[in-house]
Amino acid sequence: MTSPADTLRRGSGAAACVSVCRQTASLVDGAFAARRAEGAAVACAPGCSFCCHQRVSVYAHEAVALLWHLRACLSDSAFASIEARILANARAVDGMTAAQHRAANLGCALLIAGRCAAYDVRPLACARYHSLSRARCEHAFEHPEDLGTPRNSRPALAQLETFGDALTAETEAALAARGLSASKGELHQVLRASLQRPNRALGAPD
Repeated sequence: MTSPADTLRRGSGAAACVSVCRQTASLVDGAFAARRAEGAAVACAPGCSFCCHQRVSVYAHEAVALLWHLRACLSDSAFASIEARILANARAVDGMTAAQHRAANLGCALLIAGRCAAYDVRPLACARYHSLSRARCEHAFEHPEDLGTPRNSRPALAQLETFGDALTAETEAALAARGLSASKGELHQVLRASLQRPNRALGAPD
């Protein structure tokens, strides 16, 4: 089976970006399912969106995948609504420090009725994020003043954290092999940059 890193090494157009993100999310979902089958009490479930109000950093190819997927799957009006929220959130983030953003509980522009509109191609940072306690996530959401303290710590499974780290390392190695930047930026700001380069972000597949 072709790995996400292999796909990224072979191409960086819109279709490759979508494929990489879809493969990555599927791998993470499989790892989560395997740990749950072993009895791990991963608290994440559909409709739980506390983490969708955090500051998220993404690679450029992830922004390309998100926009291409949304454009392909949504009506023009639904896409326009998300685009407006992306731009509004990016402007809001422009006026914040990273610490202020983390404390702001700014909802992701892709969140609709508690669900991610691009879940199948969600960024690795989102896909790998998990918690063993919904109560801790709810506390973190309701008490951003506790950010960085033990009261806002997130219990996570070591195996899944290690798996996520390995996928991150493979992704960055594949980007480097293609001569592409492995730097990351704030989700909405990177999405805005991709919207401003429509031929790159929403162009025809490879």
